[in-house]
Amino acid sequence: MEELRKESGRLPSAVPSESAGDGRNGPAETLLAVLREHLSVQEIDLDSKFYALGGDSLIALRVINDARARGIPLSLRDLMVHQSVRGMLGAPSVIEASAGGGSQDDGGQARSAEPFSLLDPQDRPRIPEGVQDALPASALQIGMLYLCETSQDPLLYHSMDGWEVCARFDESGFRAALAELARRHPALRTAFDFGGLSVPAQLIWAEGLPELGIDRATGPEEAETLLREWCDQQLAEPIDWRVPPLARCHVVALPESFHVVLAVHHAVLDGWSLSRLAVELMALYAAERDGADAGLPALSEDVQHDFIAAERAAATSSAAAEHWFQQADAPALLFDEAKHQKTPDADGRVEFTLDTGLVRSLSGVARMLGVSVKSVALAAHVRALGTWTRRGHDIVTGVVFNTRPESAGSDLATGLFLNTLPLRFATVDDTWAGLIRAAADAENEGAPYQSYPQAQIVERLGRPPFDVTFNFMNFHAYRELDRLTSVPTRGWWRRGKPSFPFHVNVEISGTEGQVRIGYDPAFLARTSVEAYAATLRRALASLVANPVSPAAPPSPQNRGN
Repeated sequence: MEELRKESGRLPSAVPSESAGDGRNGPAETLLAVLREHLSVQEIDLDSKFYALGGDSLIALRVINDARARGIPLSLRDLMVHQSVRGMLGAPSVIEASAGGGSQDDGGQARSAEPFSLLDPQDRPRIPEGVQDALPASALQIGMLYLCETSQDPLLYHSMDGWEVCARFDESGFRAALAELARRHPALRTAFDFGGLSVPAQLIWAEGLPELGIDRATGPEEAETLLREWCDQQLAEPIDWRVPPLARCHVVALPESFHVVLAVHHAVLDGWSLSRLAVELMALYAAERDGADAGLPALSEDVQHDFIAAERAAATSSAAAEHWFQQADAPALLFDEAKHQKTPDADGRVEFTLDTGLVRSLSGVARMLGVSVKSVALAAHVRALGTWTRRGHDIVTGVVFNTRPESAGSDLATGLFLNTLPLRFATVDDTWAGLIRAAADAENEGAPYQSYPQAQIVERLGRPPFDVTFNFMNFHAYRELDRLTSVPTRGWWRRGKPSFPFHVNVEISGTEGQVRIGYDPAFLARTSVEAYAATLRRALASLVANPVSPAAPPSPQNRGN
């Protein structure tokens, strides 16, 4: 139907045409204006594809919530499936609302989540004094903390973000900025109670300030030593998830600059959230120094509630259960069942960079095919897995989904809004373009069920649903730092250790990128992981050289064990 509309050049009769509005009441022009604003692209027409314009899952949330605020009841699925303005305005829900047959509400944004509303009323008297809200812990949070306790590995899910600020350190201004950051973000005041209430719960305390440590150095070498010593000491000490806050901050000050590290437990913050905190901390610090308003937007208090509510609904969905079972029901790719009994210790690392030319080419392929850069990178990963393991069919890899709810402001909220779910590729014997589209389709088909708890897939299968995971990151929140001219930053880095035995992370940062591969040396030899990395590099190069060629990197590598 979308193709027929495109050929006819007409929009559905229930929706006014682009010229019917002046930007205030014409749905097409309104939606075009929303896209131009959030994609920072002016040349957008009715048939321009969202992903081809550089869109991603975080920008998508901004687009749909801005569209709703302007009276267009767009859903995330409408945007992901249809992508163009013509297609989105032809979605049944939008047509119905435009014709007066539906409610042009904002997806529930108007209501406010009542504190404690997701807990059993009998729990209320048991909640400690000083807690301003409490709600059930998510399935992922429970799983993470369980593994931390059983493994007794202090590195597990202990995340760090670090950077250097090219300006003199103002201690009072930095302390004030950190205090305001904690006031703004409940995640920095969150801890867990797994015994005192009827369900494992996350407690949001009214007060809580990350501990701030300060060292002073006279030169770069001393600063690096102090920084490394602090990080090593923190990583050697488990974060007590029962006591807030689950975050620490450290500064190493030089005469004309200073280093900052934020250390947090992954159970309260995902990678995007950590990047948002870093950016906001710098914005607040710059405002303190300059005597100005940081200009940060107000935050919604409903996002975490909506996330837990969505997970509860997905957990009871038979359609979601069947979808993920079908995705996971294939022979294990790397490890036998015996190895799954051990909590992985994935402290091995293999890394390589993606230069500016390759990153630009990956984006070009994504634009040409109208998909996300994530889909392009995922296709290369899956084909590399097939070559590496000598398997041409039923390749299953875990893929990290962004599960932030469609609530207004969810792209700005901080918390743990992720889920790693299996995607199954029946074959990798296709052209690169075909495999890339298959990757995009697989993720889009799973999107309606992305809140389904991974633990329920494990329970049904009797084993983990995958032994390889893939995560794509493009933390464009860091671009906001460009406007903070009084506190320029550089040298950004990140450390973390998940519980997956073999995990592949592709991170784009500006015009360059990096691939970080983590693995458990008890499961895989370094030479084997290096063989996968080399295969992935060749796959990426082959893909951008000729997207319509057969998806076949050069000769298979020996996986070994």
